[in-house]
Amino acid sequence: MPLNVAVLGTGMSAKVFHVPFIRALPEHFTLHTIMSSNPESAKQRFPDAKKYVSDIRDVLDDKDIDVVCVCTPNSTHFQYTQLAVSKGKHVILEKPLCATSKECDTLIRLARSQSPPRLIAAFQNRRFDSDFLTLTKVLASGELGALSELETRYDRFRPALKGGTWKELGGVGQGVLYDLGSHLIDQVLTLFGPPARLWAHVANSRAIGDENFDDSFIAHFFYDTREGREIPLVVNLHAGILSCVEQQLRFAAKGTKGSFVKYGLDAQEAQLNASPPLPLSDASFGVEDPSIHGTLTTASGKRTVVSEKGAYLEWYQGVARALESGDASILPVKPEGARDVIRAIELCYESARSGSVVPWTKF
Repeated sequence: MPLNVAVLGTGMSAKVFHVPFIRALPEHFTLHTIMSSNPESAKQRFPDAKKYVSDIRDVLDDKDIDVVCVCTPNSTHFQYTQLAVSKGKHVILEKPLCATSKECDTLIRLARSQSPPRLIAAFQNRRFDSDFLTLTKVLASGELGALSELETRYDRFRPALKGGTWKELGGVGQGVLYDLGSHLIDQVLTLFGPPARLWAHVANSRAIGDENFDDSFIAHFFYDTREGREIPLVVNLHAGILSCVEQQLRFAAKGTKGSFVKYGLDAQEAQLNASPPLPLSDASFGVEDPSIHGTLTTASGKRTVVSEKGAYLEWYQGVARALESGDASILPVKPEGARDVIRAIELCYESARSGSVVPWTKF
C-alpha cells in the first residue's frame, strides 16, 4: 500500500521539490493532506490531495497519515518534526534540518526511541545535481591525481531584496549559510568528511534589509595529510549575491595531474519551476545544456566532460525504499549527515565572529 503523505506548506519547496515527486511515485506515495494557512488556496494549487487543513493538530491526529513532509520556514523544522515523530510518523524534512546541531541530535534520538523507530529523511537534494554527480565521477576516475584545491560556488546577482519572503529575515536558522551554504557544505562533507579546521567570513554584503541577515559568505575548509590524504587539501566555498556574469562558476578542482572546471547550474529546479513544468518522464529532464558541460585539462590536453543526468527522483525513490523497509541505513541522506552540515554552519559563524581559524569539534 502506498504511504499517505501530509505536506506542510504550499510554497516553492512544496510546489517544486516535493509534490511533483510524490505524484510521480504513486506505487509508493499518496498525496493525502495539505496543511496551509489558506486551505482554499491550497486546494487550487494542489487539487489532487484528499484533505486540506490549517492546523498541525489535524495532521498529527490523523492516523491515516504515515509521512509528514515539512516544507515550512526553517524556524518551524524542529517543532513540527518533533511533534510528528512523537505521533509515530516518519518525516521528510527540507534543509536545513534544524537551526542547531543540538536540535538535530534531539530529533535523531527521538526518532530512534520510537517503537518501531521512525525515519527522518533530510532533503539535501543537491547531492543529486548534475554538476555534483559529474564532479564526483571525475574525482573518482583519478584523472586529476591527488586533489590540492576545490572551489565550489553558488553565486547570484540580486542587488535588491526580493521582498515578501521569510528567507530575507535575520535570526537563528536564517541567512545564506543555512540556505545555499547548506548545499555547498553538504556536498563537501559528502566528498571528504569533516575538515580538520575551517575559516569563514559571513556578511550582509549589500548592507540592506535586516542587519542580522547574511546574504554572502566565504569559507575555507582545511584537510591535512594526517587524515590519510597524499597532500593537503583546501576547499573554498563561496556564495555571493553580487555576481553579475554571463555564466557563474560552479566548480574548479585542481590536482597533481590535472584540473576540472564547470560553469552553470543544474537544470532540474528550472525545469520543475517552468510554466508548465517539464514532466519528470521527459527524456530531457535533468539533462544539462551542452554549453555548460565541464572541461578537464591535463598535461596531454583538454576535453569536454559530458554532464551526468540530474537525479532528484532517485532521492525520493531511495526514501521510499527506506520507509517501506524501515531501514534507516539505506536513506539516501541520513539525518546524521545533515546534522554535520549544521555543525559546520555553527563553526563558520564562530570563525566569522572571532576572525580566526577554528578546529572541527563535535557538538
